[in-house]
Amino acid sequence: MSLSEPVELVRRLGTAPPVGAIVLAEQAVDLYSAGYTRLDDRSIALDILLRDLARLRVLQPDLDGFIADVEGYIDLLHRQLTRQAA
Repeated sequence: MSLSEPVELVRRLGTAPPVGAIVLAEQAVDLYSAGYTRLDDRSIALDILLRDLARLRVLQPDLDGFIADVEGYIDLLHRQLTRQAA
């Protein structure tokens, strides 16, 4: 099973120099989630991305800090979706 494109990018960026890596990862998450126009679909897509990142964390524990930063950004997006849906 291959990793989704955003998760694969997080895997590669997690081993890169930290300058700008989180910005690139956030852009990848934004681009991925923009492919889903309905708020419910976007929320599910973000949940799937979180699940895949958790799997990556198990496979490469040395990326834990970087993955936590990306997960924090995804949490922020979830909160924005909740406000938009209200």
